[in-house]
Amino acid sequence: MLKVIEEEKTTSLLERMDDAGCVVNFVVLSLEESVKVNESIHRQALVRLHEKLMKDSWDWHNSLIKNPEYKSSGDPAISWELDKAVATILTQEEIHNLILTDGYVRGPLALYGYFREPPYGTEFKGGELKAKELFHEWRQILGLEEQDDIVVINWVKGFKKEWLDNDDAIPGREPWSDYFDEGLEWWGVWCLTIWNPTRRTFSALIASTSD
Repeated sequence: MLKVIEEEKTTSLLERMDDAGCVVNFVVLSLEESVKVNESIHRQALVRLHEKLMKDSWDWHNSLIKNPEYKSSGDPAISWELDKAVATILTQEEIHNLILTDGYVRGPLALYGYFREPPYGTEFKGGELKAKELFHEWRQILGLEEQDDIVVINWVKGFKKEWLDNDDAIPGREPWSDYFDEGLEWWGVWCLTIWNPTRRTFSALIASTSD
């Protein structure tokens, strides 16, 4: 139903983002023509994202344990209680905020701000211009475009940060994966699914980190 696509482009882009210091991970998928899009398909995109996270985690773990001096911290599994995740569909104004780069701030939906300023900062060869170019390239592959029929769902709205008072926290809204533990200390967390009906692509992105 959902098939991973753009793997070479995704790998290249992730490597360049990682080299610059970005902390976001993502997957891009295509949807069969006959399938009707609903929330369950967005959740399936999150399942595919989890599969990628687990592969990345195990690859990293298996690389580390090749060093005899490395002391294993155990199973690198990432919990994923997707049945507890609450979907919040973004408005067109909120989608517009996601793609802004000029005068960005680290607000609730200022995606570029978090792309640009994780806890340890970023360093783009070419400075701000290169940062914006890479962000634009990322948006393009995600299918995150400002068009009327795009659907973006936020899966982490209302999570409470541990060390900060965040007014947008929703009582009783609990994290559904331990992947978010570090980001909820103070920096923040991201988890979006994006449906682009023109391309018939889904993408899912996620971020969570601390200092």
